[in-house]
Formats: sequence, structure tokens, C-alpha cells
Amino acid sequence: MKNNLWEMGSSFHDISTELISSFPNVSWNDYELYLSGRYAILDLVIYKKTYEGLTEIYMPSYYCHDVTRLIESQIKIHFYECSPISEVNLSLFPKGATVLLVEYMGNMIQVIGDNTLRIIIDKTHDPFSEYAYPFLPEFYFGSLRKVLPTGEGGFLFPKLHNSLKKTNNIHNGKLRSLKNAMHLKKMYLRGADIPKNNFLKEFNDFECFLNSTMNIYEISEQTLKDLSELDVGAIYDKKYENLQYLYSYYEENKKIRKFKNNSYFSFFISFENYAFVRTQLINNNIYPIVLWPNYEGDIHLINGKLLVSLHADFRYDLADLKKLIIILDGIFCEI
Repeated sequence: MKNNLWEMGSSFHDISTELISSFPNVSWNDYELYLSGRYAILDLVIYKKTYEGLTEIYMPSYYCHDVTRLIESQIKIHFYECSPISEVNLSLFPKGATVLLVEYMGNMIQVIGDNTLRIIIDKTHDPFSEYAYPFLPEFYFGSLRKVLPTGEGGFLFPKLHNSLKKTNNIHNGKLRSLKNAMHLKKMYLRGADIPKNNFLKEFNDFECFLNSTMNIYEISEQTLKDLSELDVGAIYDKKYENLQYLYSYYEENKKIRKFKNNSYFSFFISFENYAFVRTQLINNNIYPIVLWPNYEGDIHLINGKLLVSLHADFRYDLADLKKLIIILDGIFCEI
């Protein structure tokens, strides 16, 4: 991270010109594109409800429940027990049921049993994965803003015959605030005298907006242009290199469990005493993410431990990783 102020994690700041390529890696012509990934699944659910009579869907218990609450406004949800270490038995679902599966951390979904289902796959942790399954999913969808520095973006494939997408007319409101927050964070990291709360509030306001509206907005023209110019290959290669380094360094560490993954979404580790670890990380300007709280908002444990995500993407170089390791090693000595 070539900045004056050191920190790791949290939301992406404004896109660096180093990420722009004259030869785009991805064509988005065959995708429905949205302001956010949650609008992709909401659009799909409403479409299936309207044209196919869909009344219920099976969704994993380990999931983003801001999204499930949107879906619950339209149809009934049945939660099935599932986590990143689960094997999904397809034969346990009712014949012909609509089931949402998740490629947690970009990993291939582990499935057994016969399939007579209508399957939708959430590819948020790696929108570009190309796994072959013993079934043909009806749809893929996901968020783009979790892996690409766009601030907004969600996708659905294949396209719908009738989408409820609205023209993105919030440029003068929440979306403008988001883009401003990304710019302010960039300047803040470069040493500008900008109160951190200024852009954190704008980031939070945008998330609150996403959780409060039922309007299904399309992606903005500017972000679509950014997506068409992003060097996605370079972004992925740098993240892969960084996470290979971290996973290799901690390969023999017995105090944590590593969730090494194929797409390298982020550096996943799990702890028993997360409250202490979280405090120490934040005190050292490292901002972890927990994926996800349970439906009631409480901690969701996997085998008695909390799964924590630490960003180590293209924003960070080897010096950043070495500093992160020094901090983590100090914390691990105390647990």
C-alpha cells in the first residue's frame, strides 16, 4: 500500500489508474448488472414469483441475512443448515424445489445425492469461477463490489426476459455520496487532513440505503465503464500472490484454523476468543470482517469458532503483509 497512513481492510477507496487496462479481461454483455448483488437475487425472485408461481425458496443458514430479509418480503424462506465446511445433500430437498447454494470463499460446492432441483448459485466470493457440477444451475448471481474496487455492482446470469431494473437515478444522492466517500478515503490514506468519520458515515449511509429500499436499481454508467476497463487479471493475480504468502507462512500455526480457498477471496482464519483478537487488530489499524452473523444477529460459530476475514488484496504489497504478520504473531502469542 503506497500510502502515508497505514491500515488494512475495510471498504475500497477510489480506483487507482494502475488497475486500468487497454485490453479488458471480461465482457459484461451477457449479464444483468445491478447497483448491488442483493438486487440481482431480488429481481430473480420477483421474476420467478410472477412468471413461474414461485412461493418458497431454500437458503443456507450461513448467509448474509440483510439479503434474506429482502427475499422474505416476497416469498417464504426455508433455511437449511450449511456452512463453508458443509457437504450439501441434494436428495434431502423436496423434488422440484428452488435451492440457493453458495460457493463460500470461491470454493466449489460439495454436493451429494440426486438432483431434481432448480438451483441458483451465489458466486459473490468469486464471480469468475468456472466449476463443473453434476447439475446445470438455472442462474448464477453475486456481488461485484466485494472483489472489485467499484463501490457498487451486482450481476445475474443469464439475463431475465423481463427485469424490474430501474434506471440508476440516485447519482445526485446516495451513489454520489458513495463515490465521494471512496475519493475521501483515498485522500485520507495519502495523508490529507480529512476526519475519518466523514467518509465512514457516507459508506454507512450507502449500506443503510441498500437495506432500506425495495427498488431494483441497475448499475451506473460510470461504474459500467470502470468495469469494462479494469484489469481483472492483475487484480486476481496480486491477491493470489499475497494470500499464497500468508497461507504459506501460517501453514504450521496450531492456534488458528486456516480456510484456504481456491479463488483466494481473502485471508480466512477462525478463533475461539475473537473479542480479544478483534480489539487488538483494530488497535493496530487492521479491520476484520465476520461472515456472517446469524439470523438473530448473534455470532455464527463453525465448529465452535468464529470465522474471520482479513483483506490482503491488490491494495497491499509485501511490506504490508510482513507488518500484518508481525501484528498477528504478537496477538497469537497472547491467546
